[in-house]
Amino acid sequence: MRWNVLARLGLAVLLLFPTALLADTVQGRIMEISRLANTIQIRVPDQDPVVIRFDANTRFVEADGIEDLAGNDLVEVEYTPGRPATQIRKVVFGLPPGIEIDVREVLAILTGDEPYTLVDTRPRGPFLSGTIPSSMNSFTRVDEADFIATLPEDKDRLLVFYCGGSTCPYTGEAVEMAQNAGYTNIKGYQGGIPDWRRTQLPLHADPNWVADRLNPGHVIIDTRNPVDSALGHLPGAVAMPAANFEVLTERFIREDREAMLPRVSDRRAPIILYSDQHHSDDVLIAFRELSSWGYGRVAILRDGFEGWQAAGLPVEHDQIAYAIDYQRQLLPGEISPEEFAATDLTRDDLIVLDVRSDQEIADGVIAGAIHIPLEKVEDSLDRLDKSKEILAVCATGIRAEMVYRVLNAAGYNVRFLNEHIEVAEDGSVRVL
Repeated sequence: MRWNVLARLGLAVLLLFPTALLADTVQGRIMEISRLANTIQIRVPDQDPVVIRFDANTRFVEADGIEDLAGNDLVEVEYTPGRPATQIRKVVFGLPPGIEIDVREVLAILTGDEPYTLVDTRPRGPFLSGTIPSSMNSFTRVDEADFIATLPEDKDRLLVFYCGGSTCPYTGEAVEMAQNAGYTNIKGYQGGIPDWRRTQLPLHADPNWVADRLNPGHVIIDTRNPVDSALGHLPGAVAMPAANFEVLTERFIREDREAMLPRVSDRRAPIILYSDQHHSDDVLIAFRELSSWGYGRVAILRDGFEGWQAAGLPVEHDQIAYAIDYQRQLLPGEISPEEFAATDLTRDDLIVLDVRSDQEIADGVIAGAIHIPLEKVEDSLDRLDKSKEILAVCATGIRAEMVYRVLNAAGYNVRFLNEHIEVAEDGSVRVL
């Protein structure tokens, strides 16, 4: 009898609070944010990325709102599957009092007279692909003695540690280990790489790391004048003088167009710029312009072309290319632009799902497509036939990838186009 009562009480709880019992909490790093669709995509360890909506009722903790979040931030999200998140908490790692400095203070140290050691505490791979100039690398997730052995012997020397931003734990770990070892002059740049990028300050890529990536999956741009580029250049490089970037920026502003590097719509494309030296004006101009266009993986070749030659790394002397041939590796579920262009979008066994906003489709509706804005897809699954293949598209590919995650998890046969598109008045689609 007692068991039956408890069972009935349990059932009553389930009936009264069904969403509370189904609520979930995930922690991971932000991959993408769609402010148009109030949706984020999170990379969660050991499982597929999770797509979660937010709305006016979502509480933000350690952040002033979605505007205070960015790609690669670590967040903890409380949500019920299929519903907007109830809470999004930015996971922030603090530093001891008096330790933290900002980007202006870092610049003052780098340009001042006091000797310093600047330490990038991230793993080796991210360090090689793009680090703050003059940095050394010492990853904290090693034996503490090994970490301390990489630091200077002078315990009074100024040490500045940084990593991947306020949601990265390595800066705090480095500060603690250095303090325990008796170092007395320690600072932590908690803003780290994300803050440095936001201020459009240059990052340096290791020459040997670049030498291993002279392939179409990386964009290598020679910003020198064409005469110098023709005399010798990195294999696979494209000549694009710095003045070209400034001209393009002026055109984008004049024509009120989205800024885009020709033939590189992927904002996550790895781009390496070089000139004679890494501090040459032309390469710094190109870096500034590309950063302002929204490309998040731009770096300058450390030591420039002169250092490249001095290191005995490969040089080509034949005609340099003037058009970029970037070949991005397709993500799981992604359709190539070539296959998309050859696909009959009106096939009976195919559903083209346009997840752009209502405002966006006012300029053109894809012929034969079903239009469901991303934020409404989870509530509209009854409009999608599981017996058909679904091809998701949006203006840039970000929301299309998100809806792919949602539908794939729900058992649909779905792919997505990860490209910028333009829809004409007649309903035809052009990949930009």
